[in-house]
Amino acid sequence: MDGFGPAVDGYIDVADQLPRYITQRAAAHFEAERTEKRSIDSRAAFEERRNRLRTLFRSRLGGLPDRVAEPTVRTAELVRRDGYRIESVVFESRPNFHVTANCYVPTGDGPHPAVLFLCGHHDAAKATPENQRACHELARNGFVVLIVDPIAQGERHQYRDLETGERLVGGGVFAHCHAGQKCFYAGTTLARYMIHDARCGLDYLADRPAVDPDRIGVVGSSGGGVQTAFLSLLDERVAAAAPCCAITERREWLRTGKRIDAEQAVPGAIPAGLNFDDFTTAIAPRPVCIGAAVSDGHFPIEGVRETVDRTRRVYERYDAADNVSLVTAETTHCSVSELGTGIFEWFCDHLGDAAYEPHGRGPVVDASVLQCTPDGSVREAYADERTIDDLLRADIDRTDSGVGERPAVDSGDVTADNNNGSGSDDGTDGNNDDARDTDRIRRTVVDRLDLDRERCDPSPRFISRTAEDEFTVEHVWFKTERDPDIVVTGVLVSNADSAAESTADAPAVVCYERGTEALPDRTADVRSLAAEYGTVLIFDPRGVGAVKTRSIPIPSWVEDYDGVYGTEFKLAYDALLLGTSLLGMRVFDVLRAGEFLRAETGADRASFVGEGIGAYHALYAAIAADGADGDGVGRVVTRGLGPSFAEMTTSRLPPFHPRLTAVGMLGTCDTPQVVAALERGGVRVRQESR
Repeated sequence: MDGFGPAVDGYIDVADQLPRYITQRAAAHFEAERTEKRSIDSRAAFEERRNRLRTLFRSRLGGLPDRVAEPTVRTAELVRRDGYRIESVVFESRPNFHVTANCYVPTGDGPHPAVLFLCGHHDAAKATPENQRACHELARNGFVVLIVDPIAQGERHQYRDLETGERLVGGGVFAHCHAGQKCFYAGTTLARYMIHDARCGLDYLADRPAVDPDRIGVVGSSGGGVQTAFLSLLDERVAAAAPCCAITERREWLRTGKRIDAEQAVPGAIPAGLNFDDFTTAIAPRPVCIGAAVSDGHFPIEGVRETVDRTRRVYERYDAADNVSLVTAETTHCSVSELGTGIFEWFCDHLGDAAYEPHGRGPVVDASVLQCTPDGSVREAYADERTIDDLLRADIDRTDSGVGERPAVDSGDVTADNNNGSGSDDGTDGNNDDARDTDRIRRTVVDRLDLDRERCDPSPRFISRTAEDEFTVEHVWFKTERDPDIVVTGVLVSNADSAAESTADAPAVVCYERGTEALPDRTADVRSLAAEYGTVLIFDPRGVGAVKTRSIPIPSWVEDYDGVYGTEFKLAYDALLLGTSLLGMRVFDVLRAGEFLRAETGADRASFVGEGIGAYHALYAAIAADGADGDGVGRVVTRGLGPSFAEMTTSRLPPFHPRLTAVGMLGTCDTPQVVAALERGGVRVRQESR
């Protein structure tokens, strides 16, 4: 029993359909965004939209934490140089969560202008040679510069063995993605925590007696540039912002096939119309400078120029077009200092006390000289130091945090503890209570996984039919969505001798983790299932099996299709920007497969069998289908269902599954609650080890 050959047995090329689908769906939103922005005809209209987007952006991030009432701040002088000194600074952004930084302080009493320097994805962060040079140049020109280690970089590593120093999940961006995945499950984002750290950095600068609080700018490159842009929209104290190698136009970026990191992914940014120019106009009419590398592979220069044009059109409404600047360098993706002197000149022009004076590349010291902790680790320096995982767990446990529903895997919040879920002990109709709970969970799943979408005529194509002993085997493909199209495939196997077709559990959609690619190795299992259910459809939702997306080799060093930065990661994060999820898309396809199977067999119900990642697809399709108009579920079988979303969120090192990337999956939407809801609704759920 074989699966499909290339291009669905030569019938249709599907290797690019999922990226194409995402791009086409995004295109409609981009056009709507353009139309909305063209309609802005006054300063008041722009400011109304900016305020609305600021509120929306803050909400999409999961809100922002409260500041520490009386944060502990420790400073010490590390280095003294001609014209400035370097201090170590450690402050708490949350209780027992320390931020390490260096402060470059020019000579003189001030008040001085200041710059908050946000680092990109270098492990050494504040101690990176190019960052040291940039801070040197700003300090020599009279700026107090606070350069901060981001979470999981510099002295703030999160996933290392404290005894061996071994990295447990790779470098900075890998750690960001592991932590960020947990945040998504909880209904929040890693950006929430990183931007809060940056806000606390602004607090520190504003409180220094030698700093003029009305002249604090922000700069950063790459990941630090993105954080600069985000902070500009959320904190009105930013007097001038210079996001470098971090700005383009979202449509241009989407065309590159590049990935973004967890702290840069804003759920639903595309349908919300939140584009890069919404960040560069965030502080209008205050000065903004976009730094760009002409050959940047991450942020296309065409998009940079379009964003600059959009930004200037907004600033013209304030008669402040001169406050918009573009600094470019003929190079690839780079640091602030590698863009040349333009950024430093710009800061001096807009915030400084005098014209810019170049001071050369500046001295560089070893990272150990700039350490704020004895061993270069906050986790070793502070006995009660919390990690990002600890913060997330604490925020989940706070019922008023707004992060998301508390995971209630053990609390029985969707079952009646006193009567094992069989009814009510207060004189009400327990069956009705169960039905309401099940319907509530169903509606939540449909909402969170974006399953309420337009259905199309599947127009199934049966492209081959063979007989193998008592089994009939057919290859079929059909569409689950149109304009843009999604093609899915399946191997339909029927056992004419089986009596199962007359039972409530037949037929069955079977979701192997690799779909029909599991054939012919799983032939014996398929035959057994066909004998049990009468007819089974070995199914490929989008991007799986015969409709698997081609490998997208960007960056070129990524080898794991399903790992951090792999093809599934890229598609999952693009879907997140669209306000949906790869998980939800595939669950929708499995729902449509159930409809197809019932139509082909004339059955009133369909069962769902899932294995590995496919077990999640089967389980969520079942709860969404059960009780819907004309739908019905016979039985659900999960084989090797992985951890609950609560377990993946609160465990230290859970498996990383980009295929499960989705927002707000705790509590009502989690797998234990879904299983309980199905069983209360009369659906048999059998959970098996693989």
